[in-house]
Amino acid sequence: MNPDGSHGATITLQEFLTATSDLTLEERQRIVDQALVLIEQFYVHLPLKRAMHAVDPAQRLKLLRYRLHTLSERRFHDEMISTFMELRDLHTNYLLPVPFAFMTADLPLLIGEFFEDGKRQYLVHRVIADRINDPHFERGVVITHWNGVPMDRAVELNADRQAGSTPDARHARGLNTMADRFMGLSAAPEEDWVDLTYITTDGQ
Repeated sequence: MNPDGSHGATITLQEFLTATSDLTLEERQRIVDQALVLIEQFYVHLPLKRAMHAVDPAQRLKLLRYRLHTLSERRFHDEMISTFMELRDLHTNYLLPVPFAFMTADLPLLIGEFFEDGKRQYLVHRVIADRINDPHFERGVVITHWNGVPMDRAVELNADRQAGSTPDARHARGLNTMADRFMGLSAAPEEDWVDLTYITTDGQ
């Protein structure tokens, strides 16, 4: 976790989530009510989005209002993010409050993709070496698994949590946020840590 997306002082995800303060029930209700006003009275694309994606964000928010007292802070924000993400509209988002708005969850690497013999593969194209204790992990390694999940599937699962309006756009957003995630917009990572399986530049 980095403040303002910088690579200076860092804290772990667990430390950050433990230190965040909870919204009151009244504050949660106000957020949901304002979201309902936005969706029902101002969001002109709602009929189109309902037809395209088979979603009903207004009804989802109304049901959420009855469960507010049962949800943790993290689960509440996850529900709000998911409600807006399912609209598949990058112009309509739920932005989290402070301190989430000033934090980025990141790993010390950046991942790209390439195709070889028609198969998509995932290449590490940047490494912050002083944050990785593995001399074999360097720029150019190919990641095959993310916490034991094949990399294609791991990116697909993350893409489902993004707001891209087409499958290709969601895939791009899913890949871009695997190792670098702005906490003011995206749900917190589910993992407390990440284990990567990879092929070295010499094929090991």
